[in-house]
Amino acid sequence: MSLTIRQDRLADGPFKLIETPVHAQIATNSQKPYDQYVEGASIMALSHNVIIRGLNSIYRQATHLKPKDHADFIAYSKCWYEVLDAHHTSEDTSLFPQIEAKTGERGLMEANVQQHHAFLPGLQAYLEYLNSVTQTPEVFSGTRLNAIIDSFAPTLLVHLSDEIPTLLSLSRFGSQFRFLDGINLEAKKSPLHLSITGGVPFFFRNLDVEYEDGLWRGWPEIPGLVWWVMQRTFVAWNWRLWRFASCDEKGRLRDLPALED
Repeated sequence: MSLTIRQDRLADGPFKLIETPVHAQIATNSQKPYDQYVEGASIMALSHNVIIRGLNSIYRQATHLKPKDHADFIAYSKCWYEVLDAHHTSEDTSLFPQIEAKTGERGLMEANVQQHHAFLPGLQAYLEYLNSVTQTPEVFSGTRLNAIIDSFAPTLLVHLSDEIPTLLSLSRFGSQFRFLDGINLEAKKSPLHLSITGGVPFFFRNLDVEYEDGLWRGWPEIPGLVWWVMQRTFVAWNWRLWRFASCDEKGRLRDLPALED
């Protein structure tokens, strides 16, 4: 690992990260306190950025791997699929139905659900390819994987971005809808849908604690002891996979190893 971090080795591209509405409001020098909708939509943006940052780490490194790294990289790339699949399943089966029930507007989130369906064929092709080379990692092709990602990434990125203003628009329901409570509940439940040695470590190793000048350093709220135990158990179990992750064990962006000279 180089001592100096270079911007061209980070997982902040090629797919663009999402600015949180809280940060955008602060940037306007607004004295208005942000409401539950701005905060809730920002939490969703942070979750989406983990997905985007993880995808960047895969896309940028896929064509620079050494053959000895193929097996671990394939497993790492599967973890990304697990995180994305769990995220959208939770939205479709829990969060979105709750929003429609609480607001009394059936079909309110249907456009977002349809966006999920739009990139499913590409995601399925992604997983099928990784499964097809799992037992024969020597035939893995980063070029082939990136071509599959190119087939669905534009649609996926539009969805991840569009969902934020959709959530902000719920502010018209005011205090009658406890939106932030619902977002926080889903955030707490989300690890239950991930494998503790796969999806959970992937999420936290692609969560940049210094994003937006460290504004979200305390999210999600995890006691220090729990973090310590997680790093030495769940993360340590598949430690070889996380060397491809965008962040180090402290959640700070780092050079992607496959891009080092």
